[in-house]
Amino acid sequence: MTKPTMLTADGAWCWFSDPRAVRHTGRRDRVYAGFVRRNGDIALVALDLDSGDREEVTLHPGLEIDDHDVPSILVLPDGRLLVSWTEHNGLGFSRVSERPEDVTAWEPVRRLPFGDKITYTSPVLVSGEPDRIHVFFRGADWRPTVASSEDLGRTWGRPVPLIDSRGVRNRPYFKIAGNGRDRTDIVLTDGHPGREPTNSLYHLTWSGGLFATTDGRPLGTVDDLPFDRRRITPCYDATRTGARAWIHDLALDADDQPVLVYARYPDPTDHRYHYARWDGTRWQDEELCAAGGWMPRPPDGEPIREPHYSGGLSLDHADPNRVVLSREIDGRFEVEAWHRDAGGWHTRSLTAGSGQDHLRPFVVADRTPGRPPIVCWMAGTYRHYTDYDTALMIMTLE
Repeated sequence: MTKPTMLTADGAWCWFSDPRAVRHTGRRDRVYAGFVRRNGDIALVALDLDSGDREEVTLHPGLEIDDHDVPSILVLPDGRLLVSWTEHNGLGFSRVSERPEDVTAWEPVRRLPFGDKITYTSPVLVSGEPDRIHVFFRGADWRPTVASSEDLGRTWGRPVPLIDSRGVRNRPYFKIAGNGRDRTDIVLTDGHPGREPTNSLYHLTWSGGLFATTDGRPLGTVDDLPFDRRRITPCYDATRTGARAWIHDLALDADDQPVLVYARYPDPTDHRYHYARWDGTRWQDEELCAAGGWMPRPPDGEPIREPHYSGGLSLDHADPNRVVLSREIDGRFEVEAWHRDAGGWHTRSLTAGSGQDHLRPFVVADRTPGRPPIVCWMAGTYRHYTDYDTALMIMTLE
């Protein structure tokens, strides 16, 4: 797959439920990717990387035509899949495959017991505690929230908000990254950039039961949640620059230092991609490139409803020196791979001269070191999060 290959002809996703796609090598070497069809089905595809065989299944037919409903995928210790999804500000659900590495048979859909106003799921498996899972989601009053399971998602403890909210107007967005052992990091925003003129970014860590700021200042334990956001120093402060921001991805490097990529908006028609890395003392922040303007293409005569939707960018969590991004070139959004070494950034076009847009790339989650990364993205026409006509593409970066 050294050239773009279609993974499914009908699929879309947002960028706030992760991982949307994972690679797992057991008896077979497979990529599993979740998506929402244009009719609102919640679906999953499994691609065998050796044979090229594909299996596509429907997990929840006709849930809702909305890309916010994209499922996240967690490979359990025995190789079964735990897939979770939500409505957009509605109910949450999960489903577990009956057998390891098999998507043809599933246990019944379970309702997530987190209320009826939740969005997104980002699960984390806790190393050393093989039955324990944390799942992060947007919960009541729009707040980033965490809940834990001690039995691999069959039952869940009480959900706890992470951040105190200023009210329903404010809705922080967040990304989660873990080191697979003993640490989980969170980056969150003040709210939606369309509502927050100085939308900034904030980073905190959760390790050994203690939440802390980037520089190690303790915030408290789960018993102290939720925290006042004013206690967390911004890792990007939009009040100083005047350009609101939106987080796109977060990863931890080999030294467990956080790396993030995000978009700044000097203007809704001028999106700028930034790369920021904590060096142990301060955030080193640099602009990668101009990304173009908004990526939705509403029908003629209709207003743009999401002017802060960028083409999107994603980090390789196995090597955060690698970024895959979508930016506007000659009127179309194209996908590029960027890699940084001692000589600086090197770029490679994955698509070029296209007759359609290539959007929201995602580096497939893969914990096996040394393997070339695999990238998936949307290709087609995206009008709104409830109106899309896109396929999912896949490619290996050799």
